[in-house]
Amino acid sequence: MHSIQVYIDEKLDEQSLNELKQFMQGLPHVTNVEINTAQPHDLLVEYEEHFNIPMLIMDKLHHKGLHPDIISG
Repeated sequence: MHSIQVYIDEKLDEQSLNELKQFMQGLPHVTNVEINTAQPHDLLVEYEEHFNIPMLIMDKLHHKGLHPDIISG
């Protein structure tokens, strides 16, 4: 299993974070999404190791109008 940690510039409320989590978990090959409520800008996305999807994740977040950065992979 692989994971990336994404920093989102925008400040999202709890409902928006939950909607984002559900959206991300619906992407192909994404196995888990965790949001740290103490640091709501951070998003951890785990995905199947045989798939290289960090750029797909970034693209999907950009299309939602967000400004993400990968801070670890």
